[in-house]
Amino acid sequence: MLVILVCSYALPPQTAVAATTTEMYVNAKNDIFLRAKPNQDSDKLGTIKDHSKLTVLSSSNGWSYVKVGNTKGYVYTSALSKKIPKAAPTIVSRGLTPVNGLILTYAPSFLENKKETFFVEKEDGNTYLYNKESAVYPYLSNFTYIEDENGLLMGVSSSDFIFVDVPYPLKQGTYTKDMSYMSEKNVLVESTTKTITVKSGTFKNVVILRYPDGSREYLAKGIGIIKSTDGNGKVITELVSVKVGK
Repeated sequence: MLVILVCSYALPPQTAVAATTTEMYVNAKNDIFLRAKPNQDSDKLGTIKDHSKLTVLSSSNGWSYVKVGNTKGYVYTSALSKKIPKAAPTIVSRGLTPVNGLILTYAPSFLENKKETFFVEKEDGNTYLYNKESAVYPYLSNFTYIEDENGLLMGVSSSDFIFVDVPYPLKQGTYTKDMSYMSEKNVLVESTTKTITVKSGTFKNVVILRYPDGSREYLAKGIGIIKSTDGNGKVITELVSVKVGK
């Protein structure tokens, strides 16, 4: 006789896992790429602007699967924050001259393709750059910044050779006038919020002035000019060291 035993087991109830999403913000140095796969070499689906809001669908191994508008893709998790980032000011009206007492080294320097070190001294509202190896020190500075509520000027001391001469305020995305070299030029205030890295370090909220020939001047608050490039993007002046004098 064949006996069939039927055993009954109580199965644990299934737990429903609800899909959770999180609203976050891009908090990076610059705009970031949305990629098709969680890989830095994956295809780019688009660019997400810094400080933008997005929806995080999941996160794993340093990558987050996000939704931006109607598009889904992957971004670095480290570029995201739950806090609303504080937007950098888009208007600059002061503070683009070097702080008193700094020692700034450039290579290439302003007028020569060599390394040159300058000591910063402020006097009567002007900011002077001295190369102490120069024969003119301490009687005559090499370069001068002049800044007031009306604008910013930087050029060779006691001469008409001017690198930057623009009025304040400088508003990101607008054009202004530059009177350098005794001729008026329309100059684009390309950015007042970019983070720029040069050999001396990384600077936030850099003012970038783009001239009609494609050349650019990069100015950081409390430092002054950190880089100059020609119309082809070639560096013609770059800050390579910043020190505080004793």
